[in-house]
Amino acid sequence: MNARRRRRLADFGFLALLCVCALLAWAGFEYHFSRVLEDVRTAHEQVLQRDTRHLNTHIGHLLRNVDLNLISLGRAIDADAPSPEWTSRLESVIQHIPYLRSLSVVAADGTVIASTTPENRGTALRLDSYHPPDRTRGDILQIGPPHAGRDLADARPADDSLTPTPDLGFVPIARSFRPGNAPPVALLATLDLDYLERILDDFRTTHGDRISLFRLDGIRLLDTATADTALQQLEQALALRWQAGETAGMQTLDGEQGHLLVSYQLNERLPFAVVISSALDEALAGAYAESRSSALIFLPLSLLGLGCTLAAYLYFRRAGQHERSLRHRAEARRHLLESALNASATAVVITGTDARIEWANPAFTTLTGYGLSEAVGRMPKELVRSGQQSREFYESMWRTILSGAVWRGELVNRRKDGSLYDEALTITPVRDEQGTLTHFIAIKEDITATRAARKDLQAAYARLQTVVDHFPGAVIMEDMQGQITLLNDKVFDLMNMPRPPGNLAGASIKSLTLAAGKLSLDPTTFAQRLDMLRERAQTVYGEELAHRDGRWIERDFIPIRSTGSTDALLGFLRVYRDVSARKQQEKALWLLATTDPLTGVRNRRAFLDKVDAELVRVRRYRNNAALMMLDLDYFKRVNDLHGHAAGDAMLCHVVTLAHSLLRASDLIGRLGGEEFAILLPATGLAGALELAERLRSTLENTPLVYQNRDIGATTSIGVSLMQADDSNAEMILARADSALYAAKHNGRNRVEQA
Repeated sequence: MNARRRRRLADFGFLALLCVCALLAWAGFEYHFSRVLEDVRTAHEQVLQRDTRHLNTHIGHLLRNVDLNLISLGRAIDADAPSPEWTSRLESVIQHIPYLRSLSVVAADGTVIASTTPENRGTALRLDSYHPPDRTRGDILQIGPPHAGRDLADARPADDSLTPTPDLGFVPIARSFRPGNAPPVALLATLDLDYLERILDDFRTTHGDRISLFRLDGIRLLDTATADTALQQLEQALALRWQAGETAGMQTLDGEQGHLLVSYQLNERLPFAVVISSALDEALAGAYAESRSSALIFLPLSLLGLGCTLAAYLYFRRAGQHERSLRHRAEARRHLLESALNASATAVVITGTDARIEWANPAFTTLTGYGLSEAVGRMPKELVRSGQQSREFYESMWRTILSGAVWRGELVNRRKDGSLYDEALTITPVRDEQGTLTHFIAIKEDITATRAARKDLQAAYARLQTVVDHFPGAVIMEDMQGQITLLNDKVFDLMNMPRPPGNLAGASIKSLTLAAGKLSLDPTTFAQRLDMLRERAQTVYGEELAHRDGRWIERDFIPIRSTGSTDALLGFLRVYRDVSARKQQEKALWLLATTDPLTGVRNRRAFLDKVDAELVRVRRYRNNAALMMLDLDYFKRVNDLHGHAAGDAMLCHVVTLAHSLLRASDLIGRLGGEEFAILLPATGLAGALELAERLRSTLENTPLVYQNRDIGATTSIGVSLMQADDSNAEMILARADSALYAAKHNGRNRVEQA
């Protein structure tokens, strides 16, 4: 009856297993399909982002080419030249730019005064709607709203962001110039929308894709299709994000035609953005079709697999006659296990619940000296007890094993010959099928040599601790779990914190790391740097850390590895030293090498280094910057009439007056003798000339009071703008020096520009 019940339970379990396998297989198919959809979607997103970047770069290069031609044309315009000469220059430029309809020159009042299209002349334009309208710094191309019409003479602006791109139209692009001292004029180019549409069509991968160009204020410049309401609302929201500083992104949108992926990116240098929307459902259609075909294959194969599994189960069920052979094999395995225990070098003892030995392996005889015939039927305490463990020790052991738990410990036992040995003992309780405690299995191991080695290790650790305590620096050693293994008291002296009571070995190092981080100028960077060094197991020597209290601490970070063949990572060693005195000496040497000892300003070498650094920013960001050179007029007379001390005082007087007029970002340097130079970042030519004139006038009207005498002085000043194509600071300095020479030649006490 019991055997029949077991077979029924086995049949029920097997059917349940088949059902579970079927469910798991179907779940696996669903998971695979979801992964395919996710991979297709991810690939589509990556392609869309790539196309957005490429189109952004392509349109940016096109507009930048127009911009460079306008800049070149603007530099060539002469304010006094007649209008026909302007027209010929415009026509020579437009012949090389096929995507421009016309080029025009617009006066300050908005009137077209010259154009490659004769009908445009005299047309009155308003440029205040061109983006960006307000420019406080930098030189940025202005892009107007799209226009419907052939050109400026018959155009009407389509400045509504919801208005589709006109079939026949253009986008105006403007750049302002001031030729000489004449009123400002603007160069206006009309970019053909048909040409741009052909570029956008080349980037459309499917018919459902929509590509649009926008100004940063949300005005649509061009699109390849009409947007639905949801997409128009998103585009209006994107304009607010662009103005807030967001440059690129990807968004999913539920539109009127289904799910859309919208990718957008701003141009880094020009005020426009590219938006590409693609139908997500169309991209995923292939994946859905593949899933349907896979399901048609998966279902028959699953049924076939389940049928084969059921047939195999019935086959193996009929193999019950092999049960006897299986029992025989089990007996052979038991014998094999017993042989393995007999061959073990670790002593194994089996006792009953009355603690009398029933079986022991030969290793027990080797360990204790008692043979199996002497040990069977006797208690271990009658054979090996040494008397060095207390009664409470054994009572605790018996409480543990009688409760069914495993007991582990170390004790001292006695051999048959009376010698003592250290033993590691593990006692495991054994229960029968009903849960009744029947036997104890004791595993005995001689650890006499291990204990001796442990004592030697503790002595070595004590010697190491003594060395660390007297080390001239703070030492912290941690293991791979972040626990302290060794440190000295100089750690707490360096961190200005009291030493906690007790031994910190084994404690977490987090509290010390947190305390050290609070002293740093940047606690977050301090912690992240330590985490990175631990993760990479990187060795670093002499890393300098600035502290809030003005100190400089030098850190060594050294991974600790084993010396064997495995070269395993064991922990990390940190050594800290206070190097504040050395840093102060280095700072003093730096000031000595970069500062003029008389006036306290930068010397020639340090000043030119700053000019080179500013030139890099001018090239990268297209910022304005100016350089001013000044030389005191007839300075030799001051030395001859009043002495060299008065001459030195006059040089310091000039520096003091200059500092009173300069901004915090400006920099003055002494190039030699009575010659100075001033670097003016973010300053145009007009601002530099104005400052130079104020400095000249201030020095002329503010004599030096020296020994109750007024000593007057004047200066000649040369001003030069820094240009992106300047190769180095010496080139800029040479231009300013040329302007300074002109000021000297033209009568001194004046300002000239290069």
